[in-house]
Parts: sequence; structure tokens; C-alpha cells
Amino acid sequence: MIECSLRQMSEYGSLLPDRSNKKREGKYHGSEFYSGVVGYGVKKWVVGVYIDVDYSQHLSNMSEEEVVKECIKYLNQPPPRKKYQKKKPQPLYGNLDPEPVQFWIDEDSEGKFIGALLATDQRKNKKFWGVGGQGRVKRKRGRPRKDEQ
Repeated sequence: MIECSLRQMSEYGSLLPDRSNKKREGKYHGSEFYSGVVGYGVKKWVVGVYIDVDYSQHLSNMSEEEVVKECIKYLNQPPPRKKYQKKKPQPLYGNLDPEPVQFWIDEDSEGKFIGALLATDQRKNKKFWGVGGQGRVKRKRGRPRKDEQ
């Protein structure tokens, strides 16, 4: 596993001036990923994140995709258990899929980072801006036929 963290972002990014100091670590994506993510909108939702990691030192023995997968493994780990804690700790960002939906490598004034779209199993998480959309499930109409039972 490669140690990494999610970069803090404002709600609207660089589109609007930042009037509040509130920052979170990602944003639920508004597009529909029915073909790319199995169970999208019902059991899985897509989150856009920026991952801070020094990936250049790892590229010598791994591919870019392997670096992203190792970072996702690290982010899926639950925080350490507190003393006398009864409940088992859950991962901070929900259970992220080990395969990213999409990723790209970029650089800005803060340094190098990996932008990624990741699928999570939590529809609402306090670490991310927004809420995951409701998926459409085909509704059956009329009474069931003999051949469908």
C-alpha cells in the first residue's frame, strides 16, 4: 500500500469565489454511470477526488494504474481503534471499489496529484460535498404472468 491522502476542496472548486472556509475531500458526481458502474444509483455512487501522493518515486517499479489501486487500498483502511471503543471502525470514505472508474495525473501550484472518479457504497458521506443521486430501477407494471413466476 502507498500512503496518500485526499486533497481538500471547496464546494464549487475554482468556478466561484470561495466565500466560506469549509472544505471537504471530494464531491459526488452528477453524471450517470449506469454502463460503467454495476449497481450505480442503488448500491454504488461515484465521487470525484484529488489524491495527494508522491507517485513519481513509485513509477519506477509500478504502472500508473497500480499506483492508483494501491492508494485506494490505503484509503479503504479503517482508522485505528480507539481505546475502549466497542464499535468496529468503518472506513472514512465508505468502501471504495478497488478499480477506479477513471483517473488522470495532473499538476498545479500545490504540486502533483491524481484526479480520480471512485465508486463508493455510501450515498451520503460528511467528507464529500453533495449527495449521490437516486438510480432508476425499471418498474414492473401489471400482474405477473405465468411464465415470469
